[in-house]
Amino acid sequence: MRLNEKVFSYILFILIIVVNIWLSVSNALFLEHEEVNRFPHAKGYVSDEVWYVNAARNILRNIFNSIPNIDKPKATLIYTSNEDLQRAKSLASLYNINIIYESFTKINAIYVESKDYNNIKVFANKTNAIDVIYGWILADSGDINKYMNFEHPPTAKYLIALMMLFEDRPFFWRVPSIIMGVVVTLMTYFITYTISKSREISLIASAFVAVDPMTRFLSSIAILDIYVAAFTLIAIYLALKDRLKEATLVLGIASTFKFTALIAFVPLLFLYIKYVMKRTTRFLDVLSASIEYLFLVILSFVFFQILFSLPIIIRIGLGNWFTESILKALSWHLTIKCVGADCPVASTPWDWFFGLNSFPLYVDSHGKVMYATGFIPAYAVSFVLMFLTLPYRKYNTISRDAWYIPFGLFLGYCILWLAGSRTQYSFYAIQLTAPIYIFLVIQLYEYLSRDKITLTLNAWKAILTYLWNALTAIFR
Repeated sequence: MRLNEKVFSYILFILIIVVNIWLSVSNALFLEHEEVNRFPHAKGYVSDEVWYVNAARNILRNIFNSIPNIDKPKATLIYTSNEDLQRAKSLASLYNINIIYESFTKINAIYVESKDYNNIKVFANKTNAIDVIYGWILADSGDINKYMNFEHPPTAKYLIALMMLFEDRPFFWRVPSIIMGVVVTLMTYFITYTISKSREISLIASAFVAVDPMTRFLSSIAILDIYVAAFTLIAIYLALKDRLKEATLVLGIASTFKFTALIAFVPLLFLYIKYVMKRTTRFLDVLSASIEYLFLVILSFVFFQILFSLPIIIRIGLGNWFTESILKALSWHLTIKCVGADCPVASTPWDWFFGLNSFPLYVDSHGKVMYATGFIPAYAVSFVLMFLTLPYRKYNTISRDAWYIPFGLFLGYCILWLAGSRTQYSFYAIQLTAPIYIFLVIQLYEYLSRDKITLTLNAWKAILTYLWNALTAIFR
């Protein structure tokens, strides 16, 4: 019977993964279909994906001296002046050049197609084009042909560029994100099982994560945060297995996708302090161990930033890389990035739990908006429980490790917000999606036992009684 139950749980788990892949692939294909059918009014880029994909293409050609693969020879040609652009348009037919799109507003450019790449090259030379970018159409933004997205590390853009070697089209850009979505679902199961030792609870948590809108949308577009979410969970899983040093290595790798991965240091530190306090409870010992752990994370960050950026460092120089990718990037993360009516809607970390100020990822042809938001009732309940169970955490319960993760991440983003990063966006919350469900499912399961609810109420009663006694002592 036990064997049958185990086999059945495996089947359910495989089904959850299949559903996760199907939802992500379906949405990625839907978005590509929408963009292709609406062309030239839409150009195949979804929200912030536009910056990462164009940067990936520029990295491919400027750092690795390669061009993307595309179904027919196509390129965006850029000109210094509008006069040169108009001249090129008038000569296009003489060179058997088909102009696919010419309504750029922020750059002097045309998107063209021809029978072979050499013909496009000859035409570009004859018409004094200052740049030729082969592949999918370039975004309509000033100097986008030079944009390298140095404010974020390069690893995700390497992966997007790699997919462009197969084919430079929207679905292929999004394949690595789809894989990361699977990793998120897988790690949700493993982390939940590590904490609860229950296959049933683990299946429930991973099922919720697999179908959550935040997972579905962020794993179907080429955006950095789904990578951060996946590697955050891997690091936390290792920490729960008492492999805390290995977790710092994974965190270092995660930071090469986006610096916000370092937010995961907060829950990792919680788990590390718990590990240290099994041996000693002396304040100085715990403080010393915590500083050592922070130092390990910093070393991991520096090592992997340099290692993964070596191709860029070789091309632009160590000094330029350090200025652009470290100093300016860190400064960029700690400032208000955009002000004005044309800026995308920003949100606070607490907004994410209640669906407030959600970031619009895409508007389809029917006017339906795809927002970066999760299943709000679950997020809201989790938020309330995080604070309701705060004094309950002193008890040695299975939900304590689960609580460290979302609370630590939330605390980290709040610290970042207080440090100056006031333009955070709701899609950052994908890093919290799996931790929210892990904590929520485990905590609700634990509350099926009435005595656990009683413990929570008694803990609050003790705190409130202490505060009341302290207050009344003032007037005695």
